Amino acid sequence: MFNSTEEAVAFGLQVSEEGRITLRRLRKTHLQNFDLAMDKEDFDQASIFATRAQFCREALEAIDIVKSNPELF
Repeated sequence: MFNSTEEAVAFGLQVSEEGRITLRRLRKTHLQNFDLAMDKEDFDQASIFATRAQFCREALEAIDIVKSNPELF
C-alpha cells in the first residue's frame, strides 16, 4: 500500500472518513498478522506486517505528523 512515511502521510492528508475507517481495519489486521507471525517465529513476515501497520498509523495521524515535523514535507 505505502512504501514510505511520506506516501502514508500524503494519503492520510486527503483520505475520507470512510478511508480512515478502512485504514483502522487494515492496521488491526496487520497487527493480528504480526502476532501470528511472531508466534510462528517468522520474523521476516512479522517485520513486514509491523511496517505495514506503522504506515497505516502514520496515515491516520498525518495531520499531527505534518504539524510536528513540517521540515519533512
